Amino acid sequence: MNKEFDYVAFAKNFEATNGRPPTADELDNAKWKHFGIKWHTPEESQAELERINASYKPTWSEHLKDALSFLGRGFFKALFFVLVSPIYLTMLFFNLIKSAIGVFMVWFVSKFAIFCLMAIAGFTLYNGDYTKFPNGVTWIANLLFGDTVFSETGSINFFHILY
Repeated sequence: MNKEFDYVAFAKNFEATNGRPPTADELDNAKWKHFGIKWHTPEESQAELERINASYKPTWSEHLKDALSFLGRGFFKALFFVLVSPIYLTMLFFNLIKSAIGVFMVWFVSKFAIFCLMAIAGFTLYNGDYTKFPNGVTWIANLLFGDTVFSETGSINFFHILY
């Protein structure tokens, strides 16, 4: 088989055989046949597929190979998921624990900061006499820190909260 299709030689040979020059379709088909390519109609393709499917009988080894194909990539993906899931769950729960600790730390620190601001304001503006505090400030202090936040000596008692 030559690498290139010779149109002139094909046309001369076709005219000598058939007594007429080849049509464009005949030239195109001859070119594809020269390169080993044959075009099939959909009906021919379907008939060929049915013939192949009717004659194909898988062997026992092909059945086994198909059944064990899961052990390839799919098995290792499943195994990896089973092995990694506890690690990710552990990381999740440790992060939840850290977050809970962080929330409580922020809560205590912010509560202590509010308490310090109230104590500084009480000592500077009211000389430590909690009875002179405005009702709104007293109400907020009682809400955040309890009824015993103001001691009878005039100072603000934060440490009663800890016991």
